[in-house]
Amino acid sequence: MGSVLRQLGTSSQQKARSHQNIFVLVSLFFLVGLGLRVMNLGLKTAWMDEVSTVIFSLGNSSYFLPTEAVVDLKALLQPITLNSEATFLDSARYLLQENNHPPAYFMLAHFWMDLFSREGAVASLAIARLFSALLGSLAIPCIFWAAKNTFQSSLAGMLSAAFMAVSPFSLFLSQEARHYGLAITLITLSLGCFVIAARSVSAQKAPDWQLCLGWGLVNIFAFANHYFSALTFCAEGIVIAIIAGKQIRQERLSVLWKSHWRPIYGAVSITTLGILAWLPVLLHFYGSPQTTFLRENGWFMRWFNPLVQTFAAFITTFVTPANFFAQTPLDFVIISFGILLTLLFIAKFVPTFFRGIGKLCNVPQKRMGSMLIGGFLLAILSLFAVICYVYGSDITRGLRYKFTYYPAVLILSGGIFAHYWTQRSPNGDLSISIPFSRKRLSGRRFVQLTWILGLLSSLLIVNNVAFPKYYAPDRFIPFVQEHSIYPVVLASTEKVHEQPTVIGARFLSIGWEIDRNFHPNDPGSGWKAAPMFFSIRHGYGVERSLTESFADRIDQIAKPADVWAIRSRIEDDDPLIVTMPESCRLSPDMPQGNKGGYLYVHLRCREAQE
Repeated sequence: MGSVLRQLGTSSQQKARSHQNIFVLVSLFFLVGLGLRVMNLGLKTAWMDEVSTVIFSLGNSSYFLPTEAVVDLKALLQPITLNSEATFLDSARYLLQENNHPPAYFMLAHFWMDLFSREGAVASLAIARLFSALLGSLAIPCIFWAAKNTFQSSLAGMLSAAFMAVSPFSLFLSQEARHYGLAITLITLSLGCFVIAARSVSAQKAPDWQLCLGWGLVNIFAFANHYFSALTFCAEGIVIAIIAGKQIRQERLSVLWKSHWRPIYGAVSITTLGILAWLPVLLHFYGSPQTTFLRENGWFMRWFNPLVQTFAAFITTFVTPANFFAQTPLDFVIISFGILLTLLFIAKFVPTFFRGIGKLCNVPQKRMGSMLIGGFLLAILSLFAVICYVYGSDITRGLRYKFTYYPAVLILSGGIFAHYWTQRSPNGDLSISIPFSRKRLSGRRFVQLTWILGLLSSLLIVNNVAFPKYYAPDRFIPFVQEHSIYPVVLASTEKVHEQPTVIGARFLSIGWEIDRNFHPNDPGSGWKAAPMFFSIRHGYGVERSLTESFADRIDQIAKPADVWAIRSRIEDDDPLIVTMPESCRLSPDMPQGNKGGYLYVHLRCREAQE
């Protein structure tokens, strides 16, 4: 008896020690992921979507952008300046009037921005991004829980957490002042609840009511954060429906009235009611101009682009090459080497990864988890295909909508890597070809190498040599300074649509970068004189023509001046070129073009007698 008790005690101690070790490792991965996500948050310039986020998070409207006069930098930045009288309800009100996103993240971010801002001060870009980074970091322990329950393996959970910590895709989204970091965390929680519930109902055991209640509430929160979360719920529902169909074939329709299905109905009902509550808002935003970029015109790109983007999204889960703006031969060498290394990685990793799925399905205790997550991925990719090829909107563009299934890829990866971790070689004879040699790689080394490449990719991102912002005001502003001989006036034309429209985000990104790194009061800012700004609204609800309004603003500026007008598009019959004011002419020095993603028209304006 004493011997048995000693064995039980030893077993209990080992179990406690094992739980302790798991907690330490998951905490370590969380700290690594958090450290990467908060690193260099202010390094990259703001791009227009982040500007929109900050405007609404502060409880401001994009229409606070001054459009009736020529103003200085402080007045221009009013939409991203803290207003202590604004509330979180203002965040929701202005967002729903002008944008096509639900308000949950923006309302939460309002409290965050209030906490770290002072009255009358321009918002901090780093602080705005920090909120997303913290919320995105929570996905690391969440995916441990989800993967552990999917494959009934703590090792699978730890490896999923390890790869989430350094995943380039998660990192670049979490470092943006947007709602995608929170979206990844919520989708991870939803998938964890889905797997546990689906496992139970598949075995005809009732899932825990509290779990299903939590599942429904997480789904409601996820949908209030981003409407595309509904794609995740639909894919989960498809897998649940397949399980139901299998049981109906075995036991007839009456099986659906058994007790093990009732908690599932509860979760489905909560989720459905939560989505239907937003139906009036969704109908209001149908056809918003902010989504028109998703439609491809050419038939070839319409069919080819979703395939390429989906594959690219899969690869950026694990690795990304350097793709910054190259200015020197060394930059081109670095980018070329990174692309070559990534291609070699793809050639070895992709076939090994997909072989791993087959190996998992052959392991009895891992088969159910593989089928549930694999089925979910097939279901949601099918939904993406329908939207892209039938409806005609390419939602694979920009990669960010991958958040709807990205955690599932990492959960599945955790199971695959856990299987390889204990293998001498991932596929029996895996080898990496090196010039003049041939080296075999063990399963554990394969996993470790993949993780190291992910870490290196993450370091590229936080140092702005991978996933750079499309708009680069830090390149445009010095260009303007270099090619101006008179005081600078920056202008923008903001088209208003009948549907909800955000204005000024592109223009404000320039002003924000001037305030951050080129402020006229700072020595060495590069300005001959403090720049001035004006913006013109045109389109829906605006009676005056663009050219009339532009001429009035030109009359208000001190001359001579170099006027740089930021345009959404420039054509041969651009009204600012065809009917420009008499006092202005296209500059002989860089009259029009694209710099840093900004389309511009450069005018040189003088007094009439000059």
